[in-house]
Amino acid sequence: MELSTILVEQRKKKDETQQKVADNLFITRQSLSNWENGKNFPDIPMLIELSNYYNFSLDIIKGDTELMNKVQKDYELINTKKANKKYSVLLIVLTVLIVLMAVVIIPLVTSNKSLTKFVTVFILMLSIILIHVTVKFDKVVYQNYEGMPNPPLWVPKAFGYGISVNPYNKVGKIIIIALDLFFIGTGIAILYFS
Repeated sequence: MELSTILVEQRKKKDETQQKVADNLFITRQSLSNWENGKNFPDIPMLIELSNYYNFSLDIIKGDTELMNKVQKDYELINTKKANKKYSVLLIVLTVLIVLMAVVIIPLVTSNKSLTKFVTVFILMLSIILIHVTVKFDKVVYQNYEGMPNPPLWVPKAFGYGISVNPYNKVGKIIIIALDLFFIGTGIAILYFS
C-alpha cells in the first residue's frame, strides 16, 4: 500500500484536518499535503513520528517501492555522513601533525643531520598514511561508482572544494600507487643519499 493512501486514510480515521495534524507534528500543512498527494516523502525520523501518531506499523509500506528506495538512500546518506565525520577528524589530525612537524620540528633539528633525516622520513610516512586514509574516505563517499564499467577519473571532492581522483577508476588507482611510490622513493633517497 502506498504511503500517501495510508496517510490520508489514517488522518480521516482520526477525523482531523491536515492543519491539525501538521500543528501536532510541528510541520507545515503543505508538507503533509505533499506527502498525502504522493509528491514527495517524509524523511526517516518523520516517517517514524507519523507511524506513532497514526498508530500504524511501518511494515505496511513495504510495497511502496518508491518510498523504500527513498528510505534506502536516506540510510546510505546517514552512513556516508557518519563515515565523513570519522574520516574528517582523522584527516585533520594527520594534516595538522604533518604541518606541525614540517614547520616546527624540522627547523629545531637541522643541526643534527641524522635526526633531520629521521623526522623527514617520518613526515613522508605520515603523508603515505594520509593518502591511504583519504583513499578509504573516498571509497566510502564514492561507493556508488563501484562496479561501474567506466567510472570517471575525476569526481567532485567530498571534503572541501575542487576535484579528487576516483579510487574506483583504474587510472585513479595507478595515480594513488604512483603517489605512494613517490613518497617511499623520496624517503629512501633521503635516507641513503644525503
